[in-house]
Amino acid sequence: MLGKTNDIQEKLKFLNLDLNKIPDILLEKIDSEMKPARNYEEKKYKVYKYVPISKIKILLTRANRLNSIQEKCKMASPLSTYLIPDDEEGILKHTIFLKMIQEMNISEINEIEEEQKKLKKDIPFKVKYKENYLWQIYYSEYTKNYYMIATIEDLDCSCLFYLIKEQIEYQKTKKEKEIFVPISYLDYSKRYFTKSQATDIEKYLWQFTKDWPLMYEVYDKKENMSFQIVGNTEVYDKINSVYKIVLTNSEEATKFYKLLKALFILETEFPNRYKFDARISENGGLEFLFNSKTIEYENLSKFIREEFLKNKAESEKLNEEIVGLNNELEELKLLEKDKEEEYYMRQKQVALYLQCKKSFFGKIKYFFTGKKESKKIKKNKEMPQEKVNEEETIDVIYDTKEFYTIEDLISITKILDRISLQTRNVSQDIKALKQSIERLNIKAENTRKYIEEIEEHKKSIFEFWKFVNKDSVLRS
Repeated sequence: MLGKTNDIQEKLKFLNLDLNKIPDILLEKIDSEMKPARNYEEKKYKVYKYVPISKIKILLTRANRLNSIQEKCKMASPLSTYLIPDDEEGILKHTIFLKMIQEMNISEINEIEEEQKKLKKDIPFKVKYKENYLWQIYYSEYTKNYYMIATIEDLDCSCLFYLIKEQIEYQKTKKEKEIFVPISYLDYSKRYFTKSQATDIEKYLWQFTKDWPLMYEVYDKKENMSFQIVGNTEVYDKINSVYKIVLTNSEEATKFYKLLKALFILETEFPNRYKFDARISENGGLEFLFNSKTIEYENLSKFIREEFLKNKAESEKLNEEIVGLNNELEELKLLEKDKEEEYYMRQKQVALYLQCKKSFFGKIKYFFTGKKESKKIKKNKEMPQEKVNEEETIDVIYDTKEFYTIEDLISITKILDRISLQTRNVSQDIKALKQSIERLNIKAENTRKYIEEIEEHKKSIFEFWKFVNKDSVLRS
């Protein structure tokens, strides 16, 4: 027991905490409760700040760190109630606090101190840092105060005791120290982006990088805010690298959002025409390329104009082509019809021959009547072709102007897609008709040869009779 007491005394000395003369800063009365907002995503840190040590009020809670903020607040009490054993409940709380002191790890507190010294100079590239979740610091819009809500069930209370140690030091020296920490229970300020815009940015960046970014509002020591986005994107053959985007004012944020939105719309609306490659820029940020050219907000208007004029010219060219294609299609339709009729007439003549050859009188009948069918075929081939009707084209009417909007580009690209689809469909129809005509030509040629062979043997009744009685096979 004596060893444990000595151990507690040693750790209290490390904290500069005299339980017989508790510093006023730790006994500060907390009049108002912290009231958490509803439906707040507590586990998702959105805001990082430098917070003055003296401005943080400490609460201890019986709830687990993984419990909801509502449960933590419900079971929370000011640190002062654990320091003064003035009644039965106070004695129980004081005992719990002494046990926490006993389990305190001094080396872990020293590590936090060293880490905060580094954070004082530089904010980490990824903003978040190792075990930042242990801080559990909240800001209440209701009370306009910062709170640390530390759980008495947590095995690692190093952040709590670091804060106690620094607050005691502040009371002695009156020298303020700030710590860089994530603030739970604090949403984006909406100074740069609305809530829906922030959600859109996450969606846009996933489209280009296939990785959900982490986004933070980061405040420096002078309360200057920047919006920082950290994520991963592929740099080469499934090898990923980290990028970081830092927006320091509303103008930068607006330009970034408009650029992302425009590229996202084009890529998702027209995935076969627009694919923007995300690449790590020289400063570690993110840049977007189209056909190896970097697209930035400053040249976005030029890019839209060039793409509009290119798509308009292509639409007009295809419109001209489709007139010729439609004429060719109509001509092929007539030709196919003619070939079908020719093949039908020849097939009919062959069928008549095959039917007549079955009987004696049929053979005699065919010898004297078969020539009529050949004349019909010849007459059919000499029939005049019908006039071809031109297909209606899609209008591509746009006034020439200096600047074009993303809506203009979307509109002309939709027209181009419709014309391109129409052109492909007509081209496929032409290809199918040509194949059909080729097959009909082959069939018609086979029947023609067979009929010619029949006619060749009709020079005399005796030769025809001899031919009919042998085994002839029509190949078609």
